[in-house]
This record gives sequence, C-alpha cells and structure tokens, in this order.
Amino acid sequence: MDDTRLAKGKVLIVDDDPVSQMVLLEAIKDSGKEAICADSGEEAWERIQGDPSITIALVDWLMPGMDGAELCQRIKKEVEDRYVYTIMVTAKDTKNDIMTGLAAGADDYVSKPVHPGELASRIKAGERVLKYEFHLKLEREKSDRLLNAVLPASIAERLRAEEKNISDFHPATSILFIDIVGFTEWCMSMDAQTMISELADLFAGFDEEIAAHGLEKIKSIGDAYMVASGLPESREDHAHAIVNLAISIRNRIEKINQTCPKPWLIRSGIASGPVIAGVIGEKRFIYDAWGHTVNLASRLESLAPTDKILVCQDTYTIVKDAFLCKEYKEIKPKGLPTQTAWEIVKKR
Repeated sequence: MDDTRLAKGKVLIVDDDPVSQMVLLEAIKDSGKEAICADSGEEAWERIQGDPSITIALVDWLMPGMDGAELCQRIKKEVEDRYVYTIMVTAKDTKNDIMTGLAAGADDYVSKPVHPGELASRIKAGERVLKYEFHLKLEREKSDRLLNAVLPASIAERLRAEEKNISDFHPATSILFIDIVGFTEWCMSMDAQTMISELADLFAGFDEEIAAHGLEKIKSIGDAYMVASGLPESREDHAHAIVNLAISIRNRIEKINQTCPKPWLIRSGIASGPVIAGVIGEKRFIYDAWGHTVNLASRLESLAPTDKILVCQDTYTIVKDAFLCKEYKEIKPKGLPTQTAWEIVKKR
C-alpha cells in the first residue's frame, strides 16, 4: 500500500446500534473519509480480513458476541499485511475502563456522545500514525533485503531475533574455492570501471549457478570466490552438490569464452570435512567459515592447474562412484597429514 492508497483508506464503523452508526457516518463524512459499517465484531473481522483498504476502525466497546476488546486483540495479533488503527467508542469514561480498552489493543478512544470535531481530530492523529508505520515498514523491508543479500536466510533470521554470538559447528561440509588465473595482470591492463564491470558480470554468473544448486556463497576476496555446501543447513549430498557446482561453473566459463575476446581462466579446489561457521562484526556483518577444511580447499585451489578441479582425499572417497577422477599428486597440507589430491574429470 503506497502513500496514496494509505490516504484513501476506509474507516470501518463497528456498532450494533443503527442510530450510533448513523451518527458516526455523518461525522466521518465531514472528515472526507469513506466509511463502511459492520453490525457485529464477527462481521467486522470478516470485513477487515477481506478488504485491505480498511485502515481505521471505530469499535463500539459493548457488543454481543465478539465485543470491542476481543476484536481489537485479534486485529493487533492477526492482521499482518497492514496496520489497522483502532479507536474505541465507549460510553464508559472512568480511567480504569479506558486503560482496559487501550490494554486490549485499541490505539485511541472517543466518548459517547461523539463530538464530530473530536472524532475528526482522532482520525487525523490515526492517519499520522499510519503514515509513520507505513514508512517504518518500508525501512524494515529494505533492511531485510540488505541483510538477506549478505547473509544466509536462516542466519539473517537469527540476527533479526537478536541472537548474539552466532557460531555453529558443522561436522559434514564441503568447501569450494575458485580463483581467476592471471587476474592481476588482466586488471592492470584496463581501466578500473571496466574491470569492476567485467568481474561483476562474471561473479553474477557464479551467483546464478550457486542459487540453481542450492548452495551458499560465503564471500569473494578480490579474484577468489568461496562457496559452501552443508551450511548453515546440513545436507547429506554436500560433496556431490559442490562438485556438480564446480563442473557447472567450468562449463559456463567455457561457453562465455566462445564469444569473449579475452578468455577467462579459472582453477578450483574442493575439500570436505568439519568447519566452524558464524557471524563476525557488529556494524558490518560477515558470515564466514573456518577450520582445516577451509584451509585445505584454498590450498587445493592454489595447486590446481588452469581449468582443473582438484579435490581432497575425503571428497574423492565420497564422490568417486559418481564422478570420473584421476590421481593428481601427493600433497602435505599445513596441519594435516600427507594425502592424495584428485582431479575431477567429469560426471560418470
């Protein structure tokens, strides 16, 4: 609902007394608002659910069936698509009665007999609140989009729930590092704007492939790109999924290079195992992963020949029946025992 529709929002009169309805209708006409009536709390609830243009409700406090208090409570708890400003209309005028009504969810009140000028002022006050709530909702949505753009959805949700110190141990994951070969020389041969544009287009293609495979981009560091499978949500096929992604990205690069004046050259490294992942930063949030598995994937990427995908021994053990692999060479990763690195040739 934009500002224009907000200004044209309807007023719902909820009262089981026809005379009271007529009095309120006449008063609202003077304020220039459109009004509709409901004879009971039940009818009012149906109208509010079915008509998103209702933004203000004048609710009689004493009605048979669903009374004003229950209706206000339902509006505040269950109407999620917009803010409905509720004004209770009551013959009661003691402080306790008014406080009870406001505690039930009413935003304001007017006393019977209703003075048209007072009602118009109350409605204008409600419109100011509605406008504020509308713009606050827009800012929240913008903030949510930005948060979801830099963090996995489940992690963003935990941050919105004000969870502190988000860190998790993931026993079974696979990490992919991709590096652009000769990037430094390439970027120094062109102006900055062109370089950023070209790199952004390439990484946008990576992002599309990652989304298609249901995996999680962790970060890009200059010309390097890090992807995770099996976090923040675990998956049994973490190794198969990330090898499929690496092959898809390689195939995409080959297709791009058919029409690209200067071909892109990449190399990839994959490792499987446990990692610790979490959020760091207070003003600028970063979701990252740490551990030997991450370091091993990065090491394999640095060892990989151009256009090749190297995987560690653990990844090979998991995927060897699904992918044709060939032994590459023995490696000695820092902090880990000597092991064989394998090259992924193709899917079987």
